[in-house]
Amino acid sequence: MIGAGVAGLVAARRLAQAGADVTVWEAEDRVGGQVHTVEVAPGTHLDLGAEALHLADPGAAALVAELGLGDTLVAAAPAATRLVTPRGLRPLPAGVGPAGPSRLGPGVRSRTLTWSGLARAGLEPAVARRMRPLADGADMSVGEFVDRRFGRAVTRAFVDPLLGTLHAGDVSRLSLRGCAPALVPAATGGSSLVLRRRPADSGPAFATWPRGLSALTSALVADQPRVTVRTGVAVTWLPDHVDGLVLAVPARTAAGLLGHLAPVAAATLVTVETADVATVVVGVPARAAGTLPGTGLLVPAGTGRLLKAATYLGHKWPHLADDETCWLRLSAGRAGDRRLRDLADDELVEVLVADLRDLTGFAASPAAAVVRRWPAALPQLTVGHPARVAAARAALPRGVVLAGASYDGLGLAAAIRSGEAAAAALSAQEAR
Repeated sequence: MIGAGVAGLVAARRLAQAGADVTVWEAEDRVGGQVHTVEVAPGTHLDLGAEALHLADPGAAALVAELGLGDTLVAAAPAATRLVTPRGLRPLPAGVGPAGPSRLGPGVRSRTLTWSGLARAGLEPAVARRMRPLADGADMSVGEFVDRRFGRAVTRAFVDPLLGTLHAGDVSRLSLRGCAPALVPAATGGSSLVLRRRPADSGPAFATWPRGLSALTSALVADQPRVTVRTGVAVTWLPDHVDGLVLAVPARTAAGLLGHLAPVAAATLVTVETADVATVVVGVPARAAGTLPGTGLLVPAGTGRLLKAATYLGHKWPHLADDETCWLRLSAGRAGDRRLRDLADDELVEVLVADLRDLTGFAASPAAAVVRRWPAALPQLTVGHPARVAAARAALPRGVVLAGASYDGLGLAAAIRSGEAAAAALSAQEAR
């Protein structure tokens, strides 16, 4: 096993539970991958990578229960995100997700769209009936799908700041099948997104733990004596034959390791694009942060600003509310934008705080700041990505499987599913 991120640790856990002895090799000096929790002040733990676990995903919820971590979960406050629009800050309407709206009423009340944009979005049920279904195996961009269904205004106002920010990418290039699989049934079957039946609210959707998401990564193999984790060891070569190997590493790293074993797979994986991103957390006086509306804001790519999102952690997470200091999480970095590489850490903090000031009027200067850069961290799952990954997997030698965001999507829930699937695939090969 190579890679001790969430996908790799989940795969290691499942393989150990099936009776295998597993060694996990990790180049970093810690486990967790893009889960990275730091203690920024005595007793205050903040995440500089992934920020929350999506509990609405059945696999994530089941794993939390299995690990006995349910009793200590901290649920996020109800979302009160603001969108940066040409009309100023507007609340993110209820029912709007990364791939567009499921209800039109809240969008009307938010005054985010113009009347012409709202009128075009209201045609979605009729457009859905006329739009040619997406063929089996075919793909398209999320942006193209939403443009056709709701109109370009919805893509610019909602999908770009939500999905584009999440993936640090261009929604006109991101794969519908790879980045918004929940939309595929509507795309292939021609059903309306607005008229479809919405699931009942099943409780808080996002959560963490008082000591951050490292609670999850620490627990994954803590009770598995068959798993040995070796950190600070970079694997640069693979033998010509392996009995069982999970490559839970970025696509380009996997390509470098597979060059001599599976040149066809390696040639495909090396083409996966990535984006550089950075997370900055700054501590500001709690009284000053009280003027910030809601729990955070999202910034569309078209503004040209380096800041792409801000989360007011003391507003969002009850355990981080403090009378003295409010920590703000500021995110930057998009595919094709090289500005991060040209800024020193102190300059990066200054630019992001200035963007926040311009957008909200927030005037306080940070008393403390922590910068975490993530070079080439976010894979760009562009149109055709699932088919390319399937072809790469088919070209792998027996006993080698892939897991992680480069193949199966971003987010902790996706990482959990990917790790589970990798372990199951490897076990199935061994059983034959």
